[in-house]
Amino acid sequence: MHPPSPTLPPQGAEGATLGKRRFIWKTFSHDNRKDNQMNQKKLYHWVGKTSKEWAGVSRHFRENVRVFSLAVVRSESSQVRKIAGAAGGRADSQRRRVQRFLKQEQPMACFFQGWSGSVVKALKQRQIVLVVDETKLKDELAVMVVGVVYQGRCIPLAWRVYRANSAADYPAEGQVEMILALLKAVQAGLPSGTAVRVLADRGIGTSPALMRGIMAMGWTFLFRVTKQSKIVLDDGSAVTFYDQVQHPGQTYAARGQVFKRRGRIAAEVRVLWGEQAAERWALVTNDPTVTGWEYAERMWIEQAFRDLKSHGWHVEDAALSDPQRMAHLWIFLVVAYAWMLFLGAARLLLGQTAALKRHADGTLRRQWSLFREGRQAFLAGCPPL
Repeated sequence: MHPPSPTLPPQGAEGATLGKRRFIWKTFSHDNRKDNQMNQKKLYHWVGKTSKEWAGVSRHFRENVRVFSLAVVRSESSQVRKIAGAAGGRADSQRRRVQRFLKQEQPMACFFQGWSGSVVKALKQRQIVLVVDETKLKDELAVMVVGVVYQGRCIPLAWRVYRANSAADYPAEGQVEMILALLKAVQAGLPSGTAVRVLADRGIGTSPALMRGIMAMGWTFLFRVTKQSKIVLDDGSAVTFYDQVQHPGQTYAARGQVFKRRGRIAAEVRVLWGEQAAERWALVTNDPTVTGWEYAERMWIEQAFRDLKSHGWHVEDAALSDPQRMAHLWIFLVVAYAWMLFLGAARLLLGQTAALKRHADGTLRRQWSLFREGRQAFLAGCPPL
């Protein structure tokens, strides 16, 4: 029998001020506060336990990740000053500690490998879906991210930060090799036999070189491509497959050779136009079993970016202009983010999430994402600083 569901904080707690946090914490019953304070201890110990499996990182590195990922959740911030203030101990000493971590070289490849293994192990899935996408931080920095989809969100596993809108500062190896390096760092941490599908939007997916690289890794891909893309059919005719669908509700599927001018690749194409969608999807895959609708999971990474920005850790307020320091800060933010998702999922299994909301079509859906469920539960058990 499930324990009784606790009263969750009001919706206004999202991005709560200090005054709101005090109100929320005080209004919870003693028992619920006690239960939720246990979640803080679980976070601290989970990160500590799973980080012991990260080969190639020091004990000092693991301890920093454990302390400051917890501080990110407590402070709901990406600002060094606020993270340090929520870490316990002397704030000025903790601030210097954070700053040293951000400034010094860190074993990012080793972390990506270990972190990927930890997350996929927690998901308990033999087949995973990865999404590759880029996000901008105040038009100063850009982050290329590889993440694994999970419950309407996407947990970053590996990333590369560089200066935005500057061809001179773009990674010298180019986009394809940068992405393949991130994918290989993730692959190194995956349990043997894990099946992987990679999703990407047009700006990344319209690349035969990236498709070949993923196939060489033994994975499948499902990429959206530009509307001008063509497929050469078995009879030798070249078809602009995007144009084969003209109305919502229609679909098109074919097999042939794609990318005639950039080196042909044997592939399947799918064109889908949902009944309520504004435009069509032109998709290319090396997996004949997919329908194409699986591509919808790519949008989950956009929700994750929103969580890391305005709806969660406010990463754009970090006031960091150096790509390396921002990449190191993301370690704390991502570990904290994953824990909140897992905490939200645990509450869902226990029947402790907010009541379902009935929509106009009669269906019942969750009111809050698992990220928000986890955050609200943690906030309720977290005494104001």
